[in-house]
Amino acid sequence: MKALREQHGYQHTSKRKISPREVSPPGYETQADFGEYKLKDMYGRIVRVYSFCMVLSYSRMKFVYFSPDPFTTETAIKAHNYAFQYFGGRPQTILYDLDRVYVVSENLGNIIFVPAFEKYVKRIGYSVSLCRPRDPQSKGKVEEVIGYVKQSFLEGRVYAGIDSLNSAALAWLDREGNGRVHTVTKKVPREMFIEEQKQLFHVKPYSEVSSTVASFDSNGVVSYKRNRYQIDVGVMDAHQRIRIEDDGETLLFYDTDTNELLAKYPVTEDTGQIFKPEGNNNRNRVSHDLIKQYFADHEIAQEFIRRMEQEQPKYFNSHCIRLNRMTKFYSMGQMLDGIRYCIETERCNAYELLAYMMYKHGEQIAKKFLPNQQYFNHLTRSKEIRREIDG
Repeated sequence: MKALREQHGYQHTSKRKISPREVSPPGYETQADFGEYKLKDMYGRIVRVYSFCMVLSYSRMKFVYFSPDPFTTETAIKAHNYAFQYFGGRPQTILYDLDRVYVVSENLGNIIFVPAFEKYVKRIGYSVSLCRPRDPQSKGKVEEVIGYVKQSFLEGRVYAGIDSLNSAALAWLDREGNGRVHTVTKKVPREMFIEEQKQLFHVKPYSEVSSTVASFDSNGVVSYKRNRYQIDVGVMDAHQRIRIEDDGETLLFYDTDTNELLAKYPVTEDTGQIFKPEGNNNRNRVSHDLIKQYFADHEIAQEFIRRMEQEQPKYFNSHCIRLNRMTKFYSMGQMLDGIRYCIETERCNAYELLAYMMYKHGEQIAKKFLPNQQYFNHLTRSKEIRREIDG
């Protein structure tokens, strides 16, 4: 490259400037990464151990957990649980590199996470930040910890089993890893951690969640573990597939296409029971209240809702649910434009409104939240509207 630059007259570009990262406030950021090391056991045989390291960016409080096997998504989640127990909480965000344990594909910047890891992150409630592997500018703190663990804890140690190694690691962290003055902060991590721990978020013990796909009948009843549960089907098709998540304490029923929560029931040991929503269809009332609040400043929308209730009294709640869902995908201006069309044509219902939105703003948006059969039904009406308006 030097010869080519000289031949064509290109100047050598200067090296990229490296500046220190801003100091993270207490409880904001944690960095996590994996390590690998070879130990000898008491018979002189080489044993490879794998480490999960996490460090709080503000206090430099460290945690390390060892595994005899390479980390999978499941064992990495277990290591996170141990770390949060050790720290007494979780931070707001955790910085990782693009490891296959967490990430399926970069997808041109639209990161696709491993489903089990994505579910865990949503359940625990922290944000994920990603960087390139071996990038000291981004996550040098945890890479420094990995090297420190190897040099100060693992080097020269005889392997006597993974449980013994993890027990010794916790004692080392209390004594040396978090008990000595840090070379950068010039303070003891354990002492700085007293301030940072106050900013961490408490984490409830994470339990494994079983997931089952089922369907409900035309009456909106789902059979699960010899009980029957009433589900508000709204404007969904009969026999539409839904997902049931069971964590041992609560049953959560989701629409598989939109991931919308449909119902929530406590787990019971009884059998042969039928369970109905409490509070006289509370979810329906919530949807109605939400759209009234959403359109509170727009009289034309309020008029649309009144007419919809008059024209569709039996299915009014279902149309409210659909309207509430649409507000998450269309802007206020788009919704009001569609509502004007519905009032002018005297067809005030969510079905007609969405068909018009598909005509006006394309079909791709509706594909994001409509089940296939409903999508094609709306598409048919959308084409009819196109012929009516455009001729």
